[in-house]
Amino acid sequence: MFSDAQVRMLSGKLPEKHIRTRDQRGMTVSYIEGWHAIDEANRIFGYDGWDRETVWAECLWQDVRSSAKSCAYAARVRIRVRAGETVIVRDGSGVGHGSAPAIGEAHEKALKEAETDATKRALTTFGNLFGLALYDKEQNGVKRRPKPDIGNRWVTWALLGSKAELLAKHETPEAFCSGLRAAIEAASTPEDLESLWAHNGYTVRHLRTFFPDLRTEQGVHYSDILARLHRQRREALRAPVLNGDGGGTVDKSELPLGVPKRARDEAHLLFIASLPCLICARTPTQAHHLRFAQPRSMGSKPSDEWAVPLCLLHHRALHDAGNEEKWWSDQGIDAKTEAERLWRQSHGAAEVPPAEAPAMLLAAGGE
Repeated sequence: MFSDAQVRMLSGKLPEKHIRTRDQRGMTVSYIEGWHAIDEANRIFGYDGWDRETVWAECLWQDVRSSAKSCAYAARVRIRVRAGETVIVRDGSGVGHGSAPAIGEAHEKALKEAETDATKRALTTFGNLFGLALYDKEQNGVKRRPKPDIGNRWVTWALLGSKAELLAKHETPEAFCSGLRAAIEAASTPEDLESLWAHNGYTVRHLRTFFPDLRTEQGVHYSDILARLHRQRREALRAPVLNGDGGGTVDKSELPLGVPKRARDEAHLLFIASLPCLICARTPTQAHHLRFAQPRSMGSKPSDEWAVPLCLLHHRALHDAGNEEKWWSDQGIDAKTEAERLWRQSHGAAEVPPAEAPAMLLAAGGE
């Protein structure tokens, strides 16, 4: 049967970080993603210790009359897990919906979704790590993230300047965000702006961890707003100026955005591919270009400065997701900020070493 190590893993709880939610008919539904279920099966059973087979699939309906062709599939998947001399067989059923301009693409999406749904249902029978914990309303089989106690009066949020000087100490994260926003808008040179962001970036990245509900009425997290403001201010500071010949013409040699620059740096891509995956910290990885970082250009990838490391599994999961910005948001990662950090790192730009604790947390009365 299973080894002692496998039994310990199967008896464990599902880490909260792997749980996703979506709104479905007025209800919030919790689930794990298909790639994660397969990743866990590989980790626990071994790459050669299990397999899956689609034993039945059927198209339930299709609509080819509208411009967006749609269809739905039902599928049954059989999982075989080899535990010593024993083969454990579990079946699962699932459904999937697909919509695309071409009916063939719609069928492919629907069938893939149905097979993934069926696979997850079959694997669920092996315990909490595969999503069984989510069927319990109390979710007692979920390992919750520790909630840091940052509501005590002795905690303040430190806002640092471009020279790492203490500009202010705020009592709430909201006040810190307001202070940093004002400092970003007041930055007068690109160098001051980047230094300001480097000294406070560690704090901004931890806003999501410490305060996941710190969002606007539209559901946008404050850390995302600050990152967007940083990018906008940087572009404004680098914007071209009119020639001083009175003609009002633009010096095209200084244009940063007329035609988006697409840097090509093979050494940087090799550096990216040498790093662990941003999602799971595994290796080997591939350099993924953030498609939403620059306007699309026919036949051209985004600039190499917008590359981040992803393992093969997460690279495929991202491409299957469709909406890349939402996928990164679901992972809780500001991919643009990470790409900028790695570009500066590979090109020898100064980085502020992370502290043992976020810079935002300071004892009252301390400097």
